[in-house]
Amino acid sequence: MPKKRQALVEFEDILGACNAVNYAADNQIYIAGHPAFVNYSTSQKISRPGDSDDSRGVNNVLLFTILNPIYSITTDVLYTICNPCGPVQRIVIFRKNGVQAMVEFDSVQSAQRAKASLNGADIYSGCCTLKIEYAKPTRLNVFKNDQDTWDYTNPNLSGQGSQCMFDGTPSFRTVLTHS
Repeated sequence: MPKKRQALVEFEDILGACNAVNYAADNQIYIAGHPAFVNYSTSQKISRPGDSDDSRGVNNVLLFTILNPIYSITTDVLYTICNPCGPVQRIVIFRKNGVQAMVEFDSVQSAQRAKASLNGADIYSGCCTLKIEYAKPTRLNVFKNDQDTWDYTNPNLSGQGSQCMFDGTPSFRTVLTHS
């Protein structure tokens, strides 16, 4: 913003913006008790820092960031919450800085359904909150099936096998909630 005391408002469509400007031309608008001047911006869209959906295209692979991961997150956990949105092909979990995972779906539509229904949800009540964005890769490479990587299109990959889904934690099927 070039001057202090300015703000941008982004409308859903151009008609909403036109209505606001036209209304303000005939009626004085007050914000916090001060008169406001309303005009069009040269910007079509407000750019937000960290808004990764603008830089990453929609595809069939989602990047999950699990915030406040108090309970264990495994491929079984992610499969159970993701598969109702569409067939899951592969899952890879990263544990370097916190817990992140990439989940590959059978189609872009399945990934869109998963992002729409799971983004912002808690896997367990009050923790393991999901932040979901589109990933850069369109296909994941999985070399073994275990608690951190799984290829559901190739169940015979050697690995230690599936871990117990509940390993002492509450059932996530009943507590998936939106914050």
